[in-house]
Amino acid sequence: ADPATITMDGNKVVTAIFVEVEYSLTVTVLPDSGAGVVTPDNPGPYHLNDEVTLTAEASAGWSFDSATGWSGAGTTNGAGKRVVVIDGDKTVTATFTQNTYTLTVLKVGNGVVYIVPDQATYTYGASVDLTAVADSGWIFSVWSGDLTGSANPATITMDGDKTVTATFTQNEYTLEISIIGSGSVVKAPDQLKYHLGDVVQLTATPVAGWTFAGWTGDLTGVANPGSVNIDENPSVTAIFTQNEYTLTVNVVGSGSVSKVPEKPTYTYGEVVTLDPNPAVGWIF
Repeated sequence: ADPATITMDGNKVVTAIFVEVEYSLTVTVLPDSGAGVVTPDNPGPYHLNDEVTLTAEASAGWSFDSATGWSGAGTTNGAGKRVVVIDGDKTVTATFTQNTYTLTVLKVGNGVVYIVPDQATYTYGASVDLTAVADSGWIFSVWSGDLTGSANPATITMDGDKTVTATFTQNEYTLEISIIGSGSVVKAPDQLKYHLGDVVQLTATPVAGWTFAGWTGDLTGVANPGSVNIDENPSVTAIFTQNEYTLTVNVVGSGSVSKVPEKPTYTYGEVVTLDPNPAVGWIF
């Protein structure tokens, strides 16, 4: 009891025991304990005029601004720590801020990259799916930057600002030229490979005694030169036909001429033997 009463009926000895008052120091972390931790240099218990220094350490993906993050009891020192002098029960709040990161997607070549989810910023640990879709005549090749490999779709984890480049390459196509008959075909431009949308001019030239008759396959008609549009792997055939010539033999006087070989028409370069046969009383 305080005060207490004692009745004097003899010599008495009394001892009064005093103990230090203990005070509480309550630290609150916002928005929750996963954002970071606050560590006191003195774990307590706390007594009058004790000095406690608090250190805030952010978790991965969070930040702590000592100039604005502390509130409640105490003062912030030059090292960004909160110093609390105990003169009663104290409450301190440390507010952490979640980091946000940007994802920059660049392209080389022709195509589009779909981003899911497509956001201006992302928080730490967020997973983002990237799907590359090539334009017609192109193919997705590879990721580079903060994402590597050729897997498509691919996933990137946001633990900082990220930059990813999607590289697309053009498909290459061949133009096959076939010839029926005797002649040649010149391509302009004359290349082993072409790309979608290229236009190739074809000029057919027959050898002597032959005539260009027309195109078949992925180019039709008789226009010469002709043009073929590259769409995948086109195939064109040039048709040449052999010229046919007649041999007319006229006779003056009386007699005949035999032809070897005897045919209604002949081809270029063919040799014909003519044998004159005069009538009786006539000479060649």
